[in-house]
Amino acid sequence: MSWIDFTEFQVIPSIRRLGDLEIALNSDVQVVLLTEAHIANLQELVKLVHAKDKKALINLELLGGFGKDHVGMKLLKNYYHVDGVMSTDSGKLGMAKQCGLVTFQRFFLHDSRSFETALKIIECSRVDGAELLPAIMALDCYQTLIAAAKIPLLAGGFVRDREMMGKIKACGFKGLTVSDKSLW
Repeated sequence: MSWIDFTEFQVIPSIRRLGDLEIALNSDVQVVLLTEAHIANLQELVKLVHAKDKKALINLELLGGFGKDHVGMKLLKNYYHVDGVMSTDSGKLGMAKQCGLVTFQRFFLHDSRSFETALKIIECSRVDGAELLPAIMALDCYQTLIAAAKIPLLAGGFVRDREMMGKIKACGFKGLTVSDKSLW
């Protein structure tokens, strides 16, 4: 995956308040996750991200006012110039991949069944990476996940301090998504 260097640990700011975007843009991060974007502001936000030589990633489930079909994926790529997408939906990610977008599948690890499902999908996935939430559960399951993964794994959710960020990095995750701007 040439759009981001996962040979080094990556912190991916999750922008929940648009006022925090400038902080992320002026940091050393390579990718910005536009969590609260919608179709009326997405194009301008992506332009701001690209102007700082960073990549723009969006969460399909949180993108307001948008049709998430094949035409929508083409619009994300060709009109909005988004670099990549995150989603829990394999079908939407498949459409996004066909349109040339980088794809990350999100997995919520809330019980043993969700963990087993995530593991099966990660082992044979065609996405470019996976995000595992919450981070505390990703840490709890990391040995099995890292051993099975052929794609970069990110942790996210409830990362509140540098100690947890260090644990995520030490376990072998390639990065994390985090909304706490003190960790960018």
